[in-house]
Amino acid sequence: MSVDKSNQILKRLELLHPKKIDLSLFRLNKLLKKLGNPHLNLAPVIHIAGTNGKGSVTSYLRSIFEAANLRVHTYTSPHLIKFNERIRINSNLIENKYLNSLLEECEKKNNSEPITFFEITTASAFLAFSRNKADIILLETGLGGRFDATNVIKKTLCNVITPISMDHMNFLGNSIKKITFEKAGIIKKKSLVIMSKQKKVVREIIRKVIKKNQCHLLEESIEWKIKKIKKNSFILKYLDCNYEFPNPLLAGKHQIDNAATAISVIKSIKKIVIDDEIIKKGIENVFWPARMQKINSGKLKKRCHENFDIWLDGGHNEHAATMISKFIKNWSDLNKILIFGMTVGKNPTSFLRKIIDNFNFLILLPIDNHQYIQPYEIKENIKNKLRKNINIECCLNINDAIDVISKNFSSGKILICGSLYLAGQVLKADGFKIK
Repeated sequence: MSVDKSNQILKRLELLHPKKIDLSLFRLNKLLKKLGNPHLNLAPVIHIAGTNGKGSVTSYLRSIFEAANLRVHTYTSPHLIKFNERIRINSNLIENKYLNSLLEECEKKNNSEPITFFEITTASAFLAFSRNKADIILLETGLGGRFDATNVIKKTLCNVITPISMDHMNFLGNSIKKITFEKAGIIKKKSLVIMSKQKKVVREIIRKVIKKNQCHLLEESIEWKIKKIKKNSFILKYLDCNYEFPNPLLAGKHQIDNAATAISVIKSIKKIVIDDEIIKKGIENVFWPARMQKINSGKLKKRCHENFDIWLDGGHNEHAATMISKFIKNWSDLNKILIFGMTVGKNPTSFLRKIIDNFNFLILLPIDNHQYIQPYEIKENIKNKLRKNINIECCLNINDAIDVISKNFSSGKILICGSLYLAGQVLKADGFKIK
């Protein structure tokens, strides 16, 4: 019953503003003032922005803090299966009844004023975090940084900038310089900043922001870097010391980069000291769905032949496509099938160009409850720009896609990617539950 009520409230909140995204802090600040400014009464905050890896870095940080028995609140987006995933209180998904009361409180105080869905739900998260004690809050930006709803906070324990690349150009600008300027907007005066591996132009812009705001910067490849990757571990050089940590369970070299960023954050925060053995435990225990996730059981695995491996990733931009390409380049199976769907505003052609040569069959899917690029439109746009000998089919849903694959092949590897919303749709169809 409370789940249905949550959905009803969330649908009402979606109607409060004609635009799904309208970057501004005015509306949210106005509502937060009516709520008693809960965002000014929070535990120490680690604020995370970037284009790629911010969700993974957040998950590593959460796992390490949990391994140290600290109370951790977390705010992330988007959710994969249900909204509750966005708000964790003391590491647990927010309960439906409590979520409903917070959403209704925000809805009542807002009094039908225009406000975006992300803004009013962010207000609900701040209410929850202000009313429940914690040692640390992990706050992930939704989109951009400067005008992102999470950026109403006034101070941070640490700001983290993960790799920045071209994405959300219709909201953040059509150049890497403009996008970087927006992402760097989370950096507060005299704050601590951890910067992951970046393109040269990105580094230069962030350094200027750092200098202007008199911040303390710890930068990948200068203050810290991955020195060596072994079969089961990696060596991280942080300042003048070398540390060895286990390779994370999350697949792909880029996840070692993300783990290294999280470890550097932990080591840079002087107010919270965590032993290396605890950090190792946190790295080993981390799990983040739809980040090169291998689906070993569930409805989809049962639906196809046993000789298929199914991989799921929410990557949806060129940088993510590059990471995926590196991961799958050594797949030796004769049959390699790509299942793909993408939301409006993305560039499927530039994404597919980077990975399509690894596959011999492509299936295009719609995405439920989101504005998506029609499968037939993707097919028409790419068929003359990619390899001519790849077979392309359009299906109605993931179950139809698996049936088509099972009918045409007896073994192989399947990769599903192109959108976190598609990934959530697939996990839901698979019967997967996020805890």
